[in-house]
Amino acid sequence: MTLRLPARVVAAAGALALSGATLALLAPAGAVSGTLTYTCTVLGAAKQLTVVADTDAPATISFGETITPTASGTITVPEDVTTTARDGGAKKVDGKADVAATVSNEARPMTLTAKQTNVPSNGAMQIEVSGPAGSFVGAAAGTTYAVAVGDFTATLNLYEANGTALAAPLSPQVIPCVLNAGQNPAVDTITVVKDATTTSVTARDIAPNHRPKAKVTVTAEHGSVPQGLIKAKLVRKGKVLQTKVLGLRDGARKVRFAPVAKAGDYKVKVRYRGGANWTGDRELDTFTVE
Repeated sequence: MTLRLPARVVAAAGALALSGATLALLAPAGAVSGTLTYTCTVLGAAKQLTVVADTDAPATISFGETITPTASGTITVPEDVTTTARDGGAKKVDGKADVAATVSNEARPMTLTAKQTNVPSNGAMQIEVSGPAGSFVGAAAGTTYAVAVGDFTATLNLYEANGTALAAPLSPQVIPCVLNAGQNPAVDTITVVKDATTTSVTARDIAPNHRPKAKVTVTAEHGSVPQGLIKAKLVRKGKVLQTKVLGLRDGARKVRFAPVAKAGDYKVKVRYRGGANWTGDRELDTFTVE
């Protein structure tokens, strides 16, 4: 037994395959991809499409930082395909696409949606799409996230001019699409860099022959706890009197110098040397011996 569908159903479904197939390609994070071609199967027929993917992800993120970039893009449906879709009764299109994207060769499934788009009265049709590209967390500094697109399945809805959904089997359409071989599917590369730090130093006034003390705290911009060494100097009138090199403990450290006898103003200068995932920083505080 052979199932035969009306000509307007087949034609419109084929056109829809092209518009829907493009939707799924915009999920990866990063900059603009090259023009990619896919083969989509619509009612047993192979259809070709082209698409350019894009996102607003930055080129770098800091250690400990989390971003959720937005994927976006513009797809162009050829004039002849747009015409057959329009003649088949499709005046508006919307839907979703489930994308088998990858991040550094690991699966990162993404789902994108397309707002309802009008089929133009003539010429080619452009469809603007956008949606979340997933979350990226800054791991160790130097880590690189290579984002790429893969195959996808589009689920698309067709509407009449008044917004009434067209009946099955024309709508909805479930359309599997495969990335054609020999292409570079990369969209962007996101590199993790060291997180910025802020050092604070608090020293208190003391009496002569007492030990100067200071509390040092190093905080990271994105909430991690800095590790590594600090170098603290006790300074009077530009002369370094004592130096201590100490390791941070949970992002902080108390510094104790040997007792000083002379009255006057002193400074405690501290330099955090930074670490594998944190930038260095400097700060100072003053106190008085009296």
